[in-house]
Amino acid sequence: MEEKYLLFFDIDGTILDNEEQVVPESTIRSIHMLRERGHQCFLCTGRCRDIWPKEILDIGFDGVVGGCGTHIIYHGEELLHHTLPQELQREIADDLVNYHVDGVLEGSAHSYFHREPWMPAVVGFFKEPRPTRDIGRSVSPEFEAGKVEFLDADPLDFDKMALWYDETGDMAGFKAKYEDRFDFIERDPTFYEIVPKGFTKATGIQFVCDHLGVSRKFTIGFGDSTNDLPMLKFTAISIAMGDGNPDIFPEVDYVTEAVLDDGIEKALVHYGLL
Repeated sequence: MEEKYLLFFDIDGTILDNEEQVVPESTIRSIHMLRERGHQCFLCTGRCRDIWPKEILDIGFDGVVGGCGTHIIYHGEELLHHTLPQELQREIADDLVNYHVDGVLEGSAHSYFHREPWMPAVVGFFKEPRPTRDIGRSVSPEFEAGKVEFLDADPLDFDKMALWYDETGDMAGFKAKYEDRFDFIERDPTFYEIVPKGFTKATGIQFVCDHLGVSRKFTIGFGDSTNDLPMLKFTAISIAMGDGNPDIFPEVDYVTEAVLDDGIEKALVHYGLL
């Protein structure tokens, strides 16, 4: 391929292996080679800025489409940041208590939790780093102690939500109250990623394309999960990681190998970019 592409990479399960919490050396090498050849590389993640891992940013990217399109950075310049009205943030935080829903309210500087979270996935955010294979670049836990705040903080400052629930709560009631203002992306039967309406990874990519004057036909997306579908359906070439959610496989152009089996590098070779 002679053309110069904009490439968009999800983080969790794509750049970063979910189990080992490492980025393979082949992925780091591939990003460097792409940029040397004149392509531009972006992280395209559901994570808000508070938990963009420094170890991954330090690999070297041209920009970040963060928070499912709510926060966009290009070469260190903030191009877009959609914020929620303070009164809406307060209402949501109070309703996590009222409806007994667990999770995290994700922001650019802090993340907000119940003082005593109970869902295992949420409790697990605070555990020590897991042992990693001697490969690539390991990544520290997402939520550093100095950045964690609680739902009673004043003021709040968050952009989107990741919420877990069980039979003790009323997630259906919470969803009914807010689904006219937010999209609820079901990640598994007890987990929703919740994003303000009008914002997706695809809208973020379109914003970048418009800003740079690059046609959509020169975009490539890499992902592994259902929250990547807007990106994968938008980009001209869509690639799923082989150890990702198989529900997305029929929606993409190519299914590559698993993250730690050099999936990103092999896909780039397949398409002639390396």
